[in-house]
Amino acid sequence: MNFQPQLAEKVMAGEKTVTRRLASTNPRSPWSYKHCGVQIGRTYAICPGRGKPQLGRVLIVSVRRELLGWLSYREARLEGFADADAFTDAWVAINGSYDESALVWRIEFEVGT
Repeated sequence: MNFQPQLAEKVMAGEKTVTRRLASTNPRSPWSYKHCGVQIGRTYAICPGRGKPQLGRVLIVSVRRELLGWLSYREARLEGFADADAFTDAWVAINGSYDESALVWRIEFEVGT
């Protein structure tokens, strides 16, 4: 799984245990509306960007679709941010905009080996 470098570091430090990925209308996307690109019980490499060497691995423990706007204070903390505003700012920086009605994949993980 690719992350911004600073977020990949939070994953490896155990400070970020959830990520959200925008659901895509492209059926070939790993994040399509119908199919998530990761599976519960499998491990995946954590990379600080596409094509970068892995920092470690995570075990996927939960995957579900939900609305982006369902983000609570607790969820923002699981995402590695101080609060929902900090999460929203980072989301906009990464994705260009924030639409609370957007469908996302919520993926929870544990740092693994």
